[in-house]
Amino acid sequence: MNKKGKLIINVLAAAGVTMVLYIALHEFGHLIVMLSAGATIDEFSIIGAHVSAHGGEYTNLSDLWLHANGALFPLISVFIYLTFYRRELNKTFYRVFSFFFSLIPMCSLFAWVFIPFAFINGKAPIGDDVTKFLFNFSQTASPLYVSAVAALLITIGAVLMIRKGVLKNYILEIKEFSKKE
Repeated sequence: MNKKGKLIINVLAAAGVTMVLYIALHEFGHLIVMLSAGATIDEFSIIGAHVSAHGGEYTNLSDLWLHANGALFPLISVFIYLTFYRRELNKTFYRVFSFFFSLIPMCSLFAWVFIPFAFINGKAPIGDDVTKFLFNFSQTASPLYVSAVAALLITIGAVLMIRKGVLKNYILEIKEFSKKE
């Protein structure tokens, strides 16, 4: 198989693995809080991107964590992953996977940047984790703090991707794709 074919297969495989892993980490983030509140898990589905539970004793703080941890747990996982990233490893799948695995959780934070503005204007999506978080959070603080923290986390993630060489290695792989054989 030629280089272009290998890269296409690696990109598709890495994107698929990353999406499944992101969904699992997102739902696991919710599950951790549910279990810590004493809830009984009824269903955990990666394919359905859903976790449900009954019971448990939730406080305002644990309720906030329940909705935030779906975004935070994958992001924390990425920050840990980037700590151990090996820029010198010259494997296409590793480089492409590392790019997608780092990028997807950071992109999911854009909802946490923009939905607070919609929330302030009464147009936030109903049932969304961010909106549910803001219902509690906005009772004591401005929703714009959520936007600021999310933007900061995106910036930290982007800086880590650049400093660790993830972005550079991904670009090198794409450049390799565009070379003539």
